[in-house]
Amino acid sequence: MTQSRAKVSNPVQLYAGHAYRFIEKLGCKPSDQLQFLLIYDAKNNNRGHSFATELPAIALHKPFHSLEKLAPRIKLYTRRNKLVNALWLNKKGYAVFMEINGRETTRATPFKAIRAQFIDVDLNKISALFKTKEQVQQKIDAILSDPSERLQSITITQNKQGQYRLLAQRTKQRIAELKKQFLKKHGHRIKDTMIVETKNGYHIYWIMQGGDISKFVPIQKALAQTFDSDPMITNLSRVMRIPGFYHMKNPGSPYMVKVKQWGREKPFTQEELIALLELKPAVAAKLRGKRRARHAS
Repeated sequence: MTQSRAKVSNPVQLYAGHAYRFIEKLGCKPSDQLQFLLIYDAKNNNRGHSFATELPAIALHKPFHSLEKLAPRIKLYTRRNKLVNALWLNKKGYAVFMEINGRETTRATPFKAIRAQFIDVDLNKISALFKTKEQVQQKIDAILSDPSERLQSITITQNKQGQYRLLAQRTKQRIAELKKQFLKKHGHRIKDTMIVETKNGYHIYWIMQGGDISKFVPIQKALAQTFDSDPMITNLSRVMRIPGFYHMKNPGSPYMVKVKQWGREKPFTQEELIALLELKPAVAAKLRGKRRARHAS
């Protein structure tokens, strides 16, 4: 392989512009203060906190108008306004996340804009909670009897309430198969979305214009239900991995997060999305539940 070809095949160079274009695609304005969170990926699965390691999560920020256009050059401000190179920290094991919705100024101020409705399709895990060991074993037997399923590991833990958590990790080959199956099944529903490919699945974004903040959570919950995606991806302050940087949970095999599909130019409205995916009953029910909760308090 020639030196020029080696450079072209370097993932950092191939996808160097994805981070900036992704943020631009979200509809960020030049004056918007972007909020980033770098989380030590290798030993920590809890976003926002680093319980399993002494390395803390790092909150960073930068106005969009001064953000560099190529990932290797992106430098972000710490809380003390010191500049740090994001890719350098990424290669040291930190994953690069960004808050998707827009705040007024700093991380402590209220939200002012819904930039997107989105889901996290994680095909890596089979996770379930059971009351007894017998139920856990029945589930394991059912998984192992499926000829199409291939697992890398099975872990069983018990929580403080005495319940058993089953966590089965799929193989790389099985995840690749499930990625293809997901796109085949839902391709017609997500043909106009922005799709970010991660190591274990997809992040799918419906870019918004004029979104109502009060409708964000109900729509998120309805989307998760519709696509059987991560049900925890519902809060306004949710951070997501941004493309152009590595997924580093396995430092020996880093995976470049990248945009697979940029989606249409015209943003969606929440009403259009609700009608397009027939979310109205689920969204209406969740809005009614929120209103009842407010009245009860």
